[in-house]
Amino acid sequence: MTHVSPRLKLDVRIPAEGGIELGAWLFVPEGDGSHPAITMAHGFAGTREHGLERFAHAFAAAGFVVLVHDHRNFGASGGDLRGDIDPWRQIADWRRAISYLEGRPDVDPNRIGLWGSSYAGGHALVLGATDRRLRCIVSQVPTISGYEQGLRRVSPDATAALEHAFDEDERAALSGEPPRRQAVVSADASVPAAYRSQAAIDFFLQPVSEGLWQNEITLRSTRAARMYEPGA
Repeated sequence: MTHVSPRLKLDVRIPAEGGIELGAWLFVPEGDGSHPAITMAHGFAGTREHGLERFAHAFAAAGFVVLVHDHRNFGASGGDLRGDIDPWRQIADWRRAISYLEGRPDVDPNRIGLWGSSYAGGHALVLGATDRRLRCIVSQVPTISGYEQGLRRVSPDATAALEHAFDEDERAALSGEPPRRQAVVSADASVPAAYRSQAAIDFFLQPVSEGLWQNEITLRSTRAARMYEPGA
């Protein structure tokens, strides 16, 4: 099977709430006129450079306009609190990405789909249920229940210490301290981290463009993840 490369790969900026802009790649397929479109984003603590471009090229080769954005506080997107993950804020931003595609002359606004993986696969479920502009969603290995996922990721003997850290983070916020932080991945048990599996370490530490990813998130991002229930 012969794959046709997209005609264009553009860097675009999408205005979002709070005066920030979302950094995104736009892939435009060969051919004139309006095309169906797919909007894509990465999951927990990832960026568009963590493996999404291969998917986007394949979709563009099949005739779709493809928009791949970084969530706020990550990658090329704006946001002053780097590494902070609020699932509902990310969903609201994603609605702006859908609106951006609707307004493009090369996009058929009645044929827009959404693709999300992992944490963003949970977002795909929420958006598919609540945004009637979407005609199709793909939810790849999605987060269904943050509570159930937390039970698998954190051993019972470590839960009390994690909950204590959440509480201390909240108390510090009252005193005006910045949000406390943890690593995204670490094999060192003495280093607070969201993920410890070798597969996660290999994935997140793959090479990306310099300055666009750091192995660090806010601790409150983990608390928000443990309360996120997109399967509902």
